[in-house]
Amino acid sequence: MIQPSERSERGPYGVGLRTLTLDDPHTPGRSFETDLWYPAAEPRNGPQASHPFGQRHEAVEDLAARGETCPLAVFSHGNAGMRRQSTFLTTHLASWGIAVVAPDHAGNTFHEMARITDEAERISVHRSARENRPRDALAAVDAALNGAFGPIALESAHVAAIGHSFGGWTATKLPGIDPRVRTVCALAPASEAFIGRSAYRPGELPLPEAVATLVIAGIDDVLVDLDLSVRPLVARLGPNTAAVGLIDADHFHFCDGIELLHAQHESNPRPGQPRATKAYAQSLPGHRAQRAIRALTTSFCEASFSSRTTPSTGPTPDGLATLDAAVRWL
Repeated sequence: MIQPSERSERGPYGVGLRTLTLDDPHTPGRSFETDLWYPAAEPRNGPQASHPFGQRHEAVEDLAARGETCPLAVFSHGNAGMRRQSTFLTTHLASWGIAVVAPDHAGNTFHEMARITDEAERISVHRSARENRPRDALAAVDAALNGAFGPIALESAHVAAIGHSFGGWTATKLPGIDPRVRTVCALAPASEAFIGRSAYRPGELPLPEAVATLVIAGIDDVLVDLDLSVRPLVARLGPNTAAVGLIDADHFHFCDGIELLHAQHESNPRPGQPRATKAYAQSLPGHRAQRAIRALTTSFCEASFSSRTTPSTGPTPDGLATLDAAVRWL
C-alpha cells in the first residue's frame, strides 16, 4: 500500500482549472459555479488562478489536460464555505493524477450565509442545503463525466467523495445515492449534533460494504467536537472505516488561510461551544496539518481506486508514525 508520507509533497503533474455554471435540474432558476481541477499535460507555468480570500491557488486556468484517463473525486465545502476553500488539497490531488470537481452549494456559501441575520431564515437555508448538497455534488460529477468541462478523460465507474464539515456529511450521504461513489474522505464531518436527527434516514448507515471511508478530525475542534460528533459518526459508518485525528488542530486546519479563518472564529465564538477556542499560536502549525491532510487523503484515494476487490482500510500504523507526530488513530 502507498504510505501517506509518499504523497506528502506535490505530485509530478501541472494542475489545470476550468469553471462552469451548472443549472440545478431540481430547482428552476437555481444554478451554481463549479470548478474542475485536473492533471495537465503542460508544466505549471502561467498565472495562478484567483482565490476568494487571496491565498495561494496552485492551478492555472485552461491548461491542456493529460491524455490518460484519471480517477475523479468530488469535493463538498463546509457550511458557509465555498468551492475554493481547500485548494491546498484539491490541487494536490490533481498533481498526483486525481481530478477533483467542486460545486458552490448555492444558498449555503460564505457570502450568502454572511447576509443572514434572521434565525428562522438560517434554519430554512440549512434545511434546503440538506436536500441540495448531495444533488449538487452528483450533478457536478455527472457534468465532469459527460464532458461539460472539455476533453478530460475521466474514470466513471469509481468516484471518491471528499468533504469538509457539512461537506463531510454530504460526502457520507453520496454512496447511498450513487453506487459509483465507493470512496469517502470526510474531513471534520458534521453529523447529528449539527444537522439534527434527520442527518441520516433509516438504513443509510452503515455505508455499503464496497465503500472505503477515511475520517480525519481535528482533536481540538470546537465546532465539530470529537466526542459529541465525530466518534459517534465513525461508530456508525461501518467496518471499512479508518479514523485519524490531528493533535492541536481545529476546524479550519482543513481550509486555506487557516490563520485568517481561525482568528475570525477566535474573536467571534459560536454560541454553545463546548470550550473556548485555542489560540492559533498554540495550535498545530498550519503547514504540518495540511501536509498531513494532503498525504492521508491522496494516499487513501489512490489505494482505494487501485483496489479491485477489498476496499482499502486506511493507512498502516507505521505509515502514520512516519508522517507526523501530531497524527494518531482515533
